[in-house]
Amino acid sequence: MAHIPDQPTSQYPLAGLKVVELSTMITCSLAAMTLRAQGAQVVKVEPTAFGDAMRLIGTQKGGVSTLFNNCNRGKRSLAIDLKTDAGRHAVTELAKQADILLHNYRPGVMDKLGLGSDVLRHLNPRLINIAVTGFGTVGPMAKKPAYDHVIQGLSGLTDLQGEDDNTFEYMRTLICDKVTAYTVAQAATAALVARATTGKGQHIDISMLHACLAFLWPDAMMNQTLHNDDVEVLPPMADYYQVLTLKDGAITLAPLHDHHWQALLPMLGYPELLDDERYSTMAGRAVNMTSAISLLKTPKTDIGVAEAIEILEAADVPCTICERRDTIRDNDQVAAIGALETYVTENMGTITVPTPAAKFDGLATSLAEPSPNLGQHSVDILSELGFEPAAIDALIEQGSVVCR
Repeated sequence: MAHIPDQPTSQYPLAGLKVVELSTMITCSLAAMTLRAQGAQVVKVEPTAFGDAMRLIGTQKGGVSTLFNNCNRGKRSLAIDLKTDAGRHAVTELAKQADILLHNYRPGVMDKLGLGSDVLRHLNPRLINIAVTGFGTVGPMAKKPAYDHVIQGLSGLTDLQGEDDNTFEYMRTLICDKVTAYTVAQAATAALVARATTGKGQHIDISMLHACLAFLWPDAMMNQTLHNDDVEVLPPMADYYQVLTLKDGAITLAPLHDHHWQALLPMLGYPELLDDERYSTMAGRAVNMTSAISLLKTPKTDIGVAEAIEILEAADVPCTICERRDTIRDNDQVAAIGALETYVTENMGTITVPTPAAKFDGLATSLAEPSPNLGQHSVDILSELGFEPAAIDALIEQGSVVCR
């Protein structure tokens, strides 16, 4: 199992910092786990009935889903009812000691609970309070429920994924949740840097909609950036994303330079196009990208993956096989960079998860820790906050606290 120190090191720069997470589903959970991977201690405050809804979604073992595990490793779980005085008191005491508090409740919910940002930061001026919403804190959709699917639609992502102007498709992963999670983690560390200078925490609002628009804009919104009449409109970057399907598999490739196409065209069975300026020059391909990409969709040659990779690599064309998710663990490059780690946990048995991607000081780190059972640490956390044993027992008896 991973050993994360109590004090900051070059590899664990957030060690010793305390994070309180009040959330369900992906965004704040993944953000908090990212902070944990960099050394922070995380207390996850969960509802008492079922805990974080992620616990119930997807493949699971020992009562813990892999979705929950993959966003909550290394945390401690406090399951307590925030509508009770005890629940509000517990969160208040946690906030007094915390460096960062994250939540993804709808606007106004924390204020109604008496746990609003102003209240908590008055008690702890060094607290960084991050509120994540779906659509922001103002506007006609501010208080509406939001999930990844919904944000994909409103942000333009489903339009981007569609094959033409009349189709809309999801990206079949929780892309908006995850993009927002990394935005939250980056904002949290930036606020820590500011606090080191000012001595004060702050309140941060982040919406999924805003984070995903910012994420999509550099390339996906190139044709929505310029507005003057003299703009030369060219095919968007999205058109470059084509898979080359061969007789025994598929490869991805990025043939950007002219010499790349000098190797690619004969390989595809189009040697007669080597001197065709529509395909032999970068300027020609930029204007005729639709027809250039169509060549990738209709190769004339009966070539296999290994032979194609050999030809492309000889011409220094960026390329690789399209790996199956079931075989990712066996990929030599994935293994070489240590991107995955496999270990045994008490509640879920043997699991494989990513190692932290950032190699501080150039060295690999680990988050080989279990995800918590619902309320697994409730008694310990409440004891640390000054709750008497009899009071904790009473809360458990009345169902205001869960400990499993």
